[in-house]
Amino acid sequence: MNVHPKPRRRSLLVAVAAIAALAAAALPAQATSGVTTAARSAGSTAPTVVLVHGAFAAPTAWDEVNASLRKDGYATAVPALGLQSVAADAQIVAATLDAIPGPKVLVAHSYGGVVVSNAATGRSDVTALVLTAAYLPAQGESIGSLSQGYTPPAFLAPPFPPGHLLIDATGSAIIDPGFFRADFAQDLNPKLAAHMADAQNPVNLGVLFTPSGPPAWATVPSWYAISGADRIIDPALQRAMAARAGSTTVTFDDASHAGGFTHYAARFTKLIEQVASTAATS
Repeated sequence: MNVHPKPRRRSLLVAVAAIAALAAAALPAQATSGVTTAARSAGSTAPTVVLVHGAFAAPTAWDEVNASLRKDGYATAVPALGLQSVAADAQIVAATLDAIPGPKVLVAHSYGGVVVSNAATGRSDVTALVLTAAYLPAQGESIGSLSQGYTPPAFLAPPFPPGHLLIDATGSAIIDPGFFRADFAQDLNPKLAAHMADAQNPVNLGVLFTPSGPPAWATVPSWYAISGADRIIDPALQRAMAARAGSTTVTFDDASHAGGFTHYAARFTKLIEQVASTAATS
């Protein structure tokens, strides 16, 4: 899909918003900083795991993974993004990292990959990145430019525009709840998918056009869980981004865009813990 100049601005915003398909549920309006949900134990050498959600997603998107990590003794933090700009969201994550002593492993989904790529650059305390169906832009790339040439997401279905998007007068968008499960979370039960759809907040579409700064993945080791049945980010794009970043990859064959941290939560948690364990002993 190509990016067009301003005369087609509305259509462009819709198209790139759909391509971006960032992630799953609403944010409280006042959310501006990280929330530490489990403290580091005295003398622990294990890194704190920081879980970064995507757009259309609240920290609660990580509930199942977060609970499993805490049960297994890991300290965690789950910052709440504002979804108004990449720079502001990267600062939220950076402030969360600043507040936590010792090493950290950053985990991200979808748009969260853009955020951590910017927030962790130049930091010696971030020992690894773990991604699930996440964007990994190079310097100067945006979500829109990354998505060109790949299969568009399911909610760009005709008639387009608007496809399956609901767009307000300001150019902010959500996915029509009637199409959310089929397009975004087809491997989830209807009740959970409906909860995620109903919780959506409009996302400032400017984040889709924002060029990334120097990416953390260029210097920080990364692991990438590819969602093999993703109808939002083409799995081929996920593989290409992971390969460029030199990521160690696993594939969840039947995972939807949200499936990597929900339907496949147990396997994804195990991956995070393997990475964190390696970081603790290296």
